[in-house]
Amino acid sequence: MPERRYHEIVQQLRARSASRSPLTGVVATVLGTAALTAALASVHERVGLLNEGLLFLLLTLLVSATWGREVGLFAAVLANLALNFFFVPPLYRFTVEAPANVVALGVFLVVSVVGSSLLSSARRAADEARRREAETQVLLGLSRALIGQTEPTAALAALCSEVVDAFAAAGASVLSAGAGGFQVLASAGRASASRAADAQERVMAERAVSLGAITRLGHTSLSGAHRVRVVLPAGQRRVKEMEDGIAFVPLRIADRTVGVLRLDGPIGVSAFREHPDQLLTAFAGEAALGVQRAELSQAASHADALKQAGEMKTALMTSISHDLKTPLAGIKTAVSSLLDTTVRWSPDDVNAFLSTIDSQADRLNRVISDILDLNRIESGVIAPVVRPVDARRLLEEADERTALVTGDRRVIIDSPPELYIEADRSLLLQALVNLIENAAKYSTPGGSIQLGARAAGTMAALTVEDEGPGIPPADLPHVFERFYRAAEQSRRVKGSGLGLAIVKGFVTLSGGTVRVESSPSATRFVIELPLAVRATVSA
Repeated sequence: MPERRYHEIVQQLRARSASRSPLTGVVATVLGTAALTAALASVHERVGLLNEGLLFLLLTLLVSATWGREVGLFAAVLANLALNFFFVPPLYRFTVEAPANVVALGVFLVVSVVGSSLLSSARRAADEARRREAETQVLLGLSRALIGQTEPTAALAALCSEVVDAFAAAGASVLSAGAGGFQVLASAGRASASRAADAQERVMAERAVSLGAITRLGHTSLSGAHRVRVVLPAGQRRVKEMEDGIAFVPLRIADRTVGVLRLDGPIGVSAFREHPDQLLTAFAGEAALGVQRAELSQAASHADALKQAGEMKTALMTSISHDLKTPLAGIKTAVSSLLDTTVRWSPDDVNAFLSTIDSQADRLNRVISDILDLNRIESGVIAPVVRPVDARRLLEEADERTALVTGDRRVIIDSPPELYIEADRSLLLQALVNLIENAAKYSTPGGSIQLGARAAGTMAALTVEDEGPGIPPADLPHVFERFYRAAEQSRRVKGSGLGLAIVKGFVTLSGGTVRVESSPSATRFVIELPLAVRATVSA
């Protein structure tokens, strides 16, 4: 797995970094030189100066390969001095008698220095290659983490997690730059990474944005005073001393800076601590794309909302214009007829005109009430008061309020006594009234209407069921939408298509849900609400 490979590389680099302290290398060089000198002292005559020089050269090369060029140069000088003092005649003196030995010591020193330099360079190249490999694995893991994210904020959160893992940091966050300041889009790590920057941090973030440079805000361990360091330009110098502080990396797309990537210290022992700029730049590039994607998503949502608002406005105007003009036309016709003095109307004709005016005025009043109710629901001005409500008494009151609409229909109420539900009584009552009126309009004339209430576990169900042709299956998912009316219903009964949308709004505000069940012979609306504890019901 790529992630496991990355962690293996990081662990190896950490182990090698921990064992490569220059002080450790100097101590090891001194001890190694002393040990080798002591070992060769007893066999000096048998081993020979050439072999002794080769052994000291091998020690120097091993030190260079392990601790680097500086410690390797120290080892070369120390080995040369030890070889000269203990093994080149005259012994125990730093003078050399034979010219050949002078040349040999010079060659030894040159070979040691050159070998140390080459080995330390090779070691640095190997470490750099392994760092590059680790960076590649990190970026591969980042790509795989981002591919599976469909939401921009989720992708940015995954990126922050990868930053924290890669740098062993305390936290990371992505801040978008806007007119109102910086807004945290996503974060990972400790809680402070998710908070908005304070005044000094905002200054550093703004400087990173304006200069296109990595900026850093550090903290001294003694006084706690802030110390600011600006690194210019981004990607060309290292971010040093990141162990304690906060780094701000600008997020740029083309010539525009869209925010900053914030890296919280202290960072742990990481393979990228000494060379963070390249990987930070790569992370910043991905973060910039994520911020741009979030902006585009927000713009698309806003455009979609505007489109829906436009469609809603068109539908509202179309529905209102028809539903208001129709009863007004009926009223106008009846009044004009009554005012026409050229015709002698009989008492029956006058009563018919007055009945038309009364019914059309009621219809007009209902349309206006529906529009006002829907506006109250959507504007959020209704503050529901949820309390225990007697279900049976609620159904009986809804029956009384709709007596004129149901006429001679038989209304059956089936509810156990002492069944209390948690709801806003007035809103739920209005929802039941709407459902009963809806049943009276769309069901079979003369058919019965059944009102029921029952408990099921911790919930209660209120039902309004009628006898009629039912609702076509294709229309069932849309009956609670605003202005939606089934084709068959719209031909038989006129209406605004707002009644069931208002029912859903009132039930939702009361803390419940509503659904519809329909068959070719009946339609039942079910309102589900939490049961109330009887002990909480006040007398």
